[in-house]
Amino acid sequence: MNVLDHNKAHQKFFEEMTRIPHGSFHERAYSDYLIDFAQSHNLRYIRDDMNNVIIYVPGTSGYEKHETVILQAHIDMVCEKNKDVAFDFEHDALKLRLDEGWLSAEGTTLGADDGCGVAYMLAIMDSDSIAHPPLECVFTVQEEVGLFGALGLDRQNISGKRLINLDDGGEFASGTTSAGGVNVIAKRALTWKDEEKEAFELTIGGLKGGHSGGEIHKERGNANKLAARILYTLSKQAKLTLAHAEGGMKDNAIPREASAIFHTALSFSDCKEIVEQQKNEMMKELEFSDTDLHITLTKTKAARFMSEEDSQSFINFMRLIPNGMRHRSMSIEGLTTASSNAAVVTCDNSEIMINTSVRGALESYIDTIAEEIEILAKLCGLETVRDARYPAWSYDSESKMRSCLQAVCKECYQKELVLMAVHGGLECGVFKMMDPDMDIVTMGPIMKDIHTPKECLSIDSFDRTFDLLCAFLKEL
Repeated sequence: MNVLDHNKAHQKFFEEMTRIPHGSFHERAYSDYLIDFAQSHNLRYIRDDMNNVIIYVPGTSGYEKHETVILQAHIDMVCEKNKDVAFDFEHDALKLRLDEGWLSAEGTTLGADDGCGVAYMLAIMDSDSIAHPPLECVFTVQEEVGLFGALGLDRQNISGKRLINLDDGGEFASGTTSAGGVNVIAKRALTWKDEEKEAFELTIGGLKGGHSGGEIHKERGNANKLAARILYTLSKQAKLTLAHAEGGMKDNAIPREASAIFHTALSFSDCKEIVEQQKNEMMKELEFSDTDLHITLTKTKAARFMSEEDSQSFINFMRLIPNGMRHRSMSIEGLTTASSNAAVVTCDNSEIMINTSVRGALESYIDTIAEEIEILAKLCGLETVRDARYPAWSYDSESKMRSCLQAVCKECYQKELVLMAVHGGLECGVFKMMDPDMDIVTMGPIMKDIHTPKECLSIDSFDRTFDLLCAFLKEL
């Protein structure tokens, strides 16, 4: 049974996409779908080894010799779910729900970021009535984990110098800049002692989380940081050894949940009292941002534990690691210009790992924060590597594409186009690095809570933004 209106091609293609798993690094099945689409429409295409796909579309009647326009969106999605939801992102179709005009998925992310852009491109290629110049429809992979797909594109396969990125907006809004970034990954090799003992499990949940670019300035709680704060407080009272620690799922999402299993000489009642005191402090600090925060401590058992040195090294590092907004623009109201997000903690047989996402409008911001983390890690006995570096997109004062979009928005919809500088990472910076003369605008519908299981899409905005895109292409 369809949830969306399949008489509207962009809605139909979006719903079809939600039935095909397409998380980052698992885009092959949807890449195959795109190839089948191109072949069935007799369109030339290229697929590279990463599963990026470019489909070439001739201009419609009267537009054949107009300058080429690149349409671009990424096909991967952030795969986040609530812990109590049984769902396999590599095999299961999303379970869609439409409620009062807002589309969401039950207990998981929706993938409107950037399935909307993908659906727009397919609907345009599928239509016989939408006027447009020659198009190069670029579908990239692995955007959500470091813009790897865009960075892997072969410039020789792209001739256009006008780009519409369909991964940012807010309906009648368009981006003008985006942040660059890097992941700083800290690791420590672990020494284990096999010894079954009574233990306690600390669990943190109920946080809002959100996009580590778009929501980082809202000072929402970071589950990994809160867990470290409690563990550090406990470790000041008595020796503490960890059996396990984990938190967060994606480097570009503020972690909503974290947990740790540990042994301490403190009694359960003493630990409980400390945890409750910390919980009360945190709930007061987060009363306006994370009203559903919950923190629990339960009794359990574990069969092995890290050394005290390993445990304290990790706890100290997590207690001190910089997290949150670091700089804001002095010229653009509300724009974060540098941040870090202590995003993911994992622990296995050999090591414990902390992945921190660093963003910055300037390369110097990125390098400074990365160096701070690296120095801190060394002092705490961890090793670091940098990964997934991607460039910022700087403001271009002269943009014919932007001027045209402003005119179309005003003429067709009697609305002024809202220009936005954003702290999220966009592939626009990669394309600008590829060709400094490329003229770029962004578009996209209204969404909320992306990169969380509460992600939702305004269907009315989804429709209106598609109409705006079609009007824009006709003008181009």
